[in-house]
This record gives sequence, C-alpha cells and structure tokens, in this order.
Amino acid sequence: MGKIKQTNIFIAHTPLQNFIAESIVVQYFKDHTFVNRLYTSVNSKNNGLFDERELFDKNKKFKKVIQVIKTKREINNLIKKGNCQIFIPHTAALLDNYYFYTFPIEKYGAKINFYYEGILYFYKYLEPYKKHTHIPRKLMGFLGGFNYNVEPEILPVNNKKINKIYTVLKKFTLGPKEKIFEVSLLKENYKPNPGNILILGGKPSLLEDNEVISLYNKMIERVLSLHKDTKVFFKGHHADVSGNFEKANADRIKIIDISNNSPIEEIIEDYSPSVVLSYPSSGLVNLKAMYGDKIDVNCYYIEEKKEDITKLRPIFDELGIKQTLL
Repeated sequence: MGKIKQTNIFIAHTPLQNFIAESIVVQYFKDHTFVNRLYTSVNSKNNGLFDERELFDKNKKFKKVIQVIKTKREINNLIKKGNCQIFIPHTAALLDNYYFYTFPIEKYGAKINFYYEGILYFYKYLEPYKKHTHIPRKLMGFLGGFNYNVEPEILPVNNKKINKIYTVLKKFTLGPKEKIFEVSLLKENYKPNPGNILILGGKPSLLEDNEVISLYNKMIERVLSLHKDTKVFFKGHHADVSGNFEKANADRIKIIDISNNSPIEEIIEDYSPSVVLSYPSSGLVNLKAMYGDKIDVNCYYIEEKKEDITKLRPIFDELGIKQTLL
C-alpha cells in the first residue's frame, strides 16, 4: 500500500484569505504528494488550484448551521484518516474556533497552521467582546454540536498547538521565528496604466469629518499637480455616508466612482492604477505586497494623531508606502 498523501484543509472567509490560501498552495503544496481542499464563504477565482472546494452561504443562518455540521463531519473524517493539516487565519470564526479549541487534533497526528489575515499578524490584537457578534457565534456553535470559545486573543501565536504561521512579512510577524514561513503575494504580470489614479475613501473611526476632508483635499491637490491625461477612480467605503469626498472635491476633478462591497485587493486589476492615494489602512500593506513598485502608494494622516498609526508606520517604511502628515 502506498503512502497516504498529505491532505491540506484551508478554511477561508474573505477574498484576501482565498488569495493567501492559493499562494500557499502554489508555493508550498503544488506537487502530486498533496491533496488541497478549500472551504470558503466567498467565491474563489482560482478554483483549479484545489482538488476539492466547498462554498458556504454565510447570509442564510439556518443553511450555514447545516453546512457547518456537514463540513465538520467531513473534515473530522479526513483528519481521522491521517496525514492531515488544517490552515486557518485566526480563531474567531466557527470552524476555525472548533478545530483549534475543541477537536482533539493531536489524537490523530494532525497539525494546525495559521495564515496571514492583515496587520493583526504584526501586533498583539485582542478582539473586543460584542454581544451582536459573539452571542450568535455561541448559538451557532451550540447548534453545530460544539462550544464556541470566546477568546479575545484570536491569533494566539505562541500557543504550542500551532505548527506553522504563513505570512507576507516575516520580519514583522509575531510568534516563534522557527515557525514563521513567508509567502510571496507579488503579481509579476500586473501592468499599471500610467494615467490611472485610484483614491481610496472612507471614514476612519478616529478622525473627525473636517480632518477627513483635509486628507481628501491633499489627495485632490496631488491629482491636480499631475499631467491632465489622467483617469481618476474613487472607491469609497460602502458604509460611509458622510459625503466628505464630495465636499472636498466640489467638482474640481472628474472621478469615476467604483464604490462597492468588494475589497480593493480583489478588484484593483479591473482599473490598473499606477498611483494609489488613501488614508493609512491595512489594505495598503496588502496592495504593496501584491504589486510592489508597480504601484506608487501614498497615504495621508493628521500630524496631531500620528500615534493612531504607530503600528503601521514601520511596515509602511519597509514596503515603500509614502506617508504625509498634515
């Protein structure tokens, strides 16, 4: 009897997590000795990378419980067959929480790994308790046949259960260095359009409206300083109804509004910008990791509140994200 192939089970909940999972498969588990499975809440563009793929419908609660039960049973059976590894981004979601805290992974010789989910990998993030979030998780866990553990440290990097941590920036990632493995997200084939500019908008929670308007004014000034043959795209946050950008712009520049629910990492290639202007956010780290020097990334913030972005600034410096304090 031949050796059992290693089964890699990736659990994902966002387009970014899908992309990281795909990158890990390509760089570490592409040959015939591995079977790669993806269980995700959002569609994956590169389905062909995985031998099996299961899509959850997270908007229908009852259906989601049924899917959790079905998937839990399926993954449990795979683990019990041996030579299995699980990959999760953190412990906040239902199945991720179950396999880290409840299922006896060690009993079957399985291993659990973590993979990059934004800048929470670079500092000790504690998830605040919220009734509207955690009570439904507890209830759905109960309906799914397990106890959901409410733990604020959703990335317990020093827990001995963790086999490996896959990340885009090893230098800044928390955890034992011998467990940290770097994953490249760089897209070599990206071709920016030199005349395309993207402004990322929203309402940072720590800024007042007048401060946000001053940031937009600086971005608009930058656009006006460039040559006239530019196409300017504006992607606001879908939940921002402040109208701050419109107040700042006052029709000074013509924009193409591409605001929608999709994260910018998922749709940026539809618009091919060579320049991105924004306030500081973790999305800029992801964009720079994906496109490197092909995109000139600039961010603006308020001088008096620079302590707000203390955790981000060394990472921005490392990646070449330009920072302007007003």
